[in-house]
Amino acid sequence: MAYFNHAFCKAWLAKGADPGDGTATSALTAGQFGLVDGRTWLTDAAADIAGAKHLAYLVGGNYHATDNIGNNPGHGGYQESIKSKGINFNYISRLGVAEVVPAAQATASLSVGSTCAPCGENLFVRADVKGSPALRFLNHNAYAIGDSSGDAAANGGPLPGLCCVDGQDYLDPAVALATSIQMILADPITSPFIAEGSNVSGIALGGVTGTGYSTATGVATTGGTGSGLTVDITASGDISAVAVANPGSGYTTGDVITIVQGGGASDNETATLTVTAAGVIVSGGSNPGVYTIAEILDGTYTPSTDPVGDGVSASVNVVGAFVGTSFNDCSFDTRDFYNKEPVSIILSVMDETGNPCNDCGVATATPGQMAQTQGETVLRDLLLTERYAQNPFNQGNRDSSRIREIEGFDPILAAVDRTKLYRVYYLQHSVPRLNNPSGTFDNDQYLYSVYVDEDDTAAVTNLDALWGEIETQCAAVGNYTVDIDTGL
Repeated sequence: MAYFNHAFCKAWLAKGADPGDGTATSALTAGQFGLVDGRTWLTDAAADIAGAKHLAYLVGGNYHATDNIGNNPGHGGYQESIKSKGINFNYISRLGVAEVVPAAQATASLSVGSTCAPCGENLFVRADVKGSPALRFLNHNAYAIGDSSGDAAANGGPLPGLCCVDGQDYLDPAVALATSIQMILADPITSPFIAEGSNVSGIALGGVTGTGYSTATGVATTGGTGSGLTVDITASGDISAVAVANPGSGYTTGDVITIVQGGGASDNETATLTVTAAGVIVSGGSNPGVYTIAEILDGTYTPSTDPVGDGVSASVNVVGAFVGTSFNDCSFDTRDFYNKEPVSIILSVMDETGNPCNDCGVATATPGQMAQTQGETVLRDLLLTERYAQNPFNQGNRDSSRIREIEGFDPILAAVDRTKLYRVYYLQHSVPRLNNPSGTFDNDQYLYSVYVDEDDTAAVTNLDALWGEIETQCAAVGNYTVDIDTGL
């Protein structure tokens, strides 16, 4: 008879501060989490439990508000604290902490030069959207083609500056590019997934002007929701003026950034960005700068009639704009779609025959980042743990919401903010087990996950300290070193 390894998972949602040594498991309130001595059933320090050679238990207070489900006196104990299996520090095989990773949109940019839009020809731009959100929504690859001739249905009327005047050889690349991208953003296939990007179009110096600065160009910055912003500063000790050098991408109005120059903390300067949603960057000509697509096409921007002589070039930025499905707690179902995977965007220039144009246009793309770990995931793991405890989660029936209210699941649903991101603490406990038929040893694996809201400072502090204590004892009791993962 073969023996198969057992694998067991359990999850907790921890809230608030350390309950303190000597707290009984029955006294733990909803979300309170601690390490418990298996002999006394009181919370205690890892060193004390290991020194006494007792088993330790991870224990969290239960979110069930009543001690029975459905007011059935034949059932009880649902308010009992949630406990792990007994933990021997010698058998902890892995500890881990998964840091919070916020979501990031995918971005794509396309730059064209002054000779990319000859008079009498069209500049064609193709945008491809890849990834499971697009495939799920459309069931086929999503792409759209825009061209510099314009589309009245997309822009609402004639476009200025698209007709060449006598003696003009090339269209202004900013106008040609903006027109093409406008068509793509209005296309019904790609519009759910692509939006105009945001580049810094202005910056205002904050009230603090810093010390230790000197006049310089292209000074790096940190902070904000975007990247790549550099600034030109005028300074003699403190900063007196600042201007955008490289607008970067992905910034949001109101972002607070730090200007970095020099090596000390006193050299840091905080400034507030004044940002508008501007997707087109124009270089050269009489009015370079950062413009929205609308500003390029409504006459705010003055096109060049000699872009080659004026040295005009332009680039456009777009971002992935997919939004996943979300439901309220009353209709919550573990089968609800909540995938937040960002789409990938690819921009390219085509010639009039539909072939790639290899000698005009430079395209770049930055992949997006999925958020880890979302409240949606946390709630599903907690409900899985409830199933291990034989507390079924009712779903799929017309009266499921009412049944869940009766059975006491509402406090669990309400405990998780599904819009938040959670820090995760992992402990893997590997217990040797003699496989009698073969005479060999095998292992039962237990994986414990503790979720903490990233903004719950007290709970984060508690779990950081607790995992540090466990790590110290693991290293002390065995002739091995526990793997400590600081991220996924």
